[in-house]
Amino acid sequence: MDYSDNTSRASTPDSLFDDISDPVFHDAVSGPSQTRSTDGDVDLEAFPAHREAPPIPGLYFEPDVRLPVELAKETMDECLETYFKNSNVNQVMLFGRAKRGDQVETSNCGLPKFLQSLLDDLEGFLKPMLPQKTHRLLFPPPDEAVHARQAIINLYHPGEGISPHVDLLRRFGDGIIGVSLGSGCVMNFCHVPGDGDASSSLDAPSACPGPDIRDKRWDLYLPERSVLVLSEDARYRWTHGIERRTKDLVKSEDARGRQWIDRSLRISITFRWLLPGADIVGGEDI
Repeated sequence: MDYSDNTSRASTPDSLFDDISDPVFHDAVSGPSQTRSTDGDVDLEAFPAHREAPPIPGLYFEPDVRLPVELAKETMDECLETYFKNSNVNQVMLFGRAKRGDQVETSNCGLPKFLQSLLDDLEGFLKPMLPQKTHRLLFPPPDEAVHARQAIINLYHPGEGISPHVDLLRRFGDGIIGVSLGSGCVMNFCHVPGDGDASSSLDAPSACPGPDIRDKRWDLYLPERSVLVLSEDARYRWTHGIERRTKDLVKSEDARGRQWIDRSLRISITFRWLLPGADIVGGEDI
């Protein structure tokens, strides 16, 4: 696969990879929500978002681990210049190629060079903060067969957000990387309800949860240039979303107080593995 899909604000739920009607299990393929908040919508009694990662198995985030300033700027500038000159476009999907284990690796993986370069940087950048198993899941060795990788780039203006969702279970595999550029924002996480233990309803690997945190909502502030990894429970059993706000209430850096942080233009880049057959359009939805 070597193609891209520019998604405009007029996108419909019938777009590629958005075939499950349950709003929890979807790809949010229509892009950031265009119904914007205003400063008057700010809840002065709201609880401030955390700066530290919540205790969700499979979620990896270090607030002080950021992309280098120059790399982040170059990547954001490339995205804006290449994909978002048209004001009606706020999302683009790009696709790499699957590779057999015996296939000779080439420089042309299908993704644009600047995104492949970003992945190469992330491979070393994330190694200290990830378990070996998770790092190998995201960055398999060269002699290992891999599925095709998708990159989805979203453009958010202040006041825009995205509905809480779990990325499509039958389209995308385990292991998601999210990069925030240009502006920070708060992302919220909620456990997926189910019959008894939600794990019984999801065909996904299970992690030992430890304390019962499933009845809680966790709000996490993602600073500009930060990187988030979702795997295992965090990928399959927790929704993630962004509320429509122009500013976010966040704990102060010393954790003794709280502060409002204005949003500005933000780009998110998300890397995901496509499951076998997920690139086929028009087949039976399962």
